[in-house]
Amino acid sequence: MTGAESRSREAPAGRLFGVDVGGTKLRTALSDDDGTILAERVESTVRDSAPALVERIAAALDDLLAEVGPAARDRPILAAGVALPVGVDPVTGELDSVHNIPGLADADRLRSDLERALGMRVALDNDANAAALGEQAHGVARGIDDFAVIALGTGIGTGIVAGGMLIRGARGMAGEIAFLPVGGSSSEPAAAGGPPDVLGVPSYEAQVAGPGLRDRIDAAVRSGAPTRLWIGASVGDATMLAAEGDAVATMLVEDQARALAAGISALVALLDPELIVLSGGVGSLPGLLEPVRRHVARIVRVAPRIETGLLGERGPLVGALELARLELAD
Repeated sequence: MTGAESRSREAPAGRLFGVDVGGTKLRTALSDDDGTILAERVESTVRDSAPALVERIAAALDDLLAEVGPAARDRPILAAGVALPVGVDPVTGELDSVHNIPGLADADRLRSDLERALGMRVALDNDANAAALGEQAHGVARGIDDFAVIALGTGIGTGIVAGGMLIRGARGMAGEIAFLPVGGSSSEPAAAGGPPDVLGVPSYEAQVAGPGLRDRIDAAVRSGAPTRLWIGASVGDATMLAAEGDAVATMLVEDQARALAAGISALVALLDPELIVLSGGVGSLPGLLEPVRRHVARIVRVAPRIETGLLGERGPLVGALELARLELAD
């Protein structure tokens, strides 16, 4: 019997707890120690304060345990992995870039607070890094040593894997592309609550993340241009109408893809990845993939493969479970 076969036949030694703290959604899951998910929940993110967030995460664990029932609670929860929409210093665990969730601004000791509340070891990392771990372990990047995952939703970040290893940088800020002054013009306002303008140009996040595009959708509708879009339409609505031939929606999606391609091309020049993975609530939209591929091919000399992640919005959550597993291996 091989080692893999032996592992698959033996009962798992324990459980893992995964948490993805998104800008708007809090996703939690309980899994076996091989990543097989037993129960999963999605609710609104608590944004008021770090203590309130810790309390909600602890309550979510209780909810998951209640959901799986007594038969699945026969083994201890060994560790938790938490994916955050902020930079996480790999040495101190301190947090940076907290504009997406103001409640995390004073949460430098979030790891120790969570360990006390949950009663287990806790690993913290950036959500884009977690998405990269998820796609590497269970998604489209399996078997690939050089790739980047662009997590695009309420905000944007990049998880970078080079030589098979996750690259965090000296302060955990590798891949924090939200602040890049890529493309755009000084006449475009930054999205409310996002990173500030950089060198007089809206930040990359203001140009490509969900809030900025929704603002442009609303502005296009208010302009009176003939379109089936409406005030409050989502990014997904725009990509769907673009596929159906709506001229205004098509223009908005093309502009979005062009701006996204500018940042991807910078990553390609710096990293030379084999694969770029688009993930997150906006990045996973199928209507973006082909325009992004087309615009990247026009900019770079040799374009990498560009694919939508297999895990979709669940990428950081699956990666958080992988973080917990790796925490046990340390």
